[in-house]
Amino acid sequence: MSESFNKWCLFVYTMKLDSFDLKLIELLKQDSRASVTSLAESMGIARVTAHDRMVRLKREGIIRRYTVDIDAKEWGYDLRAFIFARCERGNVDRRDVAKKICDLPYVVRCNVVAGDWDLLVEVVSPSMDSLGDAILDGLSKVGGIASTQTMVSFYDYSGPAYSLR
Repeated sequence: MSESFNKWCLFVYTMKLDSFDLKLIELLKQDSRASVTSLAESMGIARVTAHDRMVRLKREGIIRRYTVDIDAKEWGYDLRAFIFARCERGNVDRRDVAKKICDLPYVVRCNVVAGDWDLLVEVVSPSMDSLGDAILDGLSKVGGIASTQTMVSFYDYSGPAYSLR
């Protein structure tokens, strides 16, 4: 097993997962389209056991879905940025503002955060010009935002808990 897998196992030690569950999840992270038979063979367990574990992990909400991991740069989104946003004071619900922001097509995610800023918005864009247009034409028109600060990401690295995002 890889070192990152071992670290991830330590991270989830408090959960009700055993080593077979963790190995199954690791294999599915590598290839969510793998057949149950190939997963079972890799784990050294019966196919029906692997299938039952997948069903249980899905039922318990640990596995939410089987999906595709798209490379944003290959898709044409060469720029990734993070935008701090401060909401207007008063009767503005930051959760409502975050939900509106998530409707914008270039938004990866929007987190409501504590601290000097209210929201942290992750965005992708084909270029700096497109990012500027997106902020001026989209984000600035979302009601309830008082100010923003944008930081462009030069490099993007993932850790062992990447799939928990």
